[in-house]
Amino acid sequence: NATMAQLAATVTEPAFGTNAGEWTVLSLARGEYYTKDNAYFTGYYNRIVDYVNNKAASVNMNGALHKSKSTDNSRVIIALSSIGKDATSVGDWNLITPFNDFTWIENQGINGVIFALIALDTNDYETEDTTIRQQCIDFILDAQFEDGGWALSGSTADPDVTAMALQALAPYALQTNVASAAEKAFTCLSTIQNNEGGY
Repeated sequence: NATMAQLAATVTEPAFGTNAGEWTVLSLARGEYYTKDNAYFTGYYNRIVDYVNNKAASVNMNGALHKSKSTDNSRVIIALSSIGKDATSVGDWNLITPFNDFTWIENQGINGVIFALIALDTNDYETEDTTIRQQCIDFILDAQFEDGGWALSGSTADPDVTAMALQALAPYALQTNVASAAEKAFTCLSTIQNNEGGY
């Protein structure tokens, strides 16, 4: 509660962005610090509509907010879902449409793919290309290291990326290969955890 109060006091007008935008909105929404109809979230949504209308028009890629960074769309979708807003209708744009292009999703490597899968699953969003989710799953599985983890680069497991990969894969745990990969990842996280519980 103290952390959420600090976030709310520090980020008084959240807008598009990581530090003073989507992650703050997500934290306060999931922590139920404000109700979803609170002016705090309404203000954020209105600012996002303005941003999306301008940015998507300038990028000119059917709802993409960046030519090569799918995480911009993913981050906004995750935040919007947390406050009960539909990402298929944000101003004049459908933020899900660009996810029909897997090449665009994978431009950012493992990070783009992980967050795309999480974003699509925040509200069971459908893509016209029904193979997109499985393409994301397969990409994540193929990128797993021998030690069971994942990283943005290199060949040593990073606890943050490994945990995010697990979060993205969690809804698909009934797939045998996903369950197997998850077990390896849990073992990896346990192995690299320090004695104080951190990483």
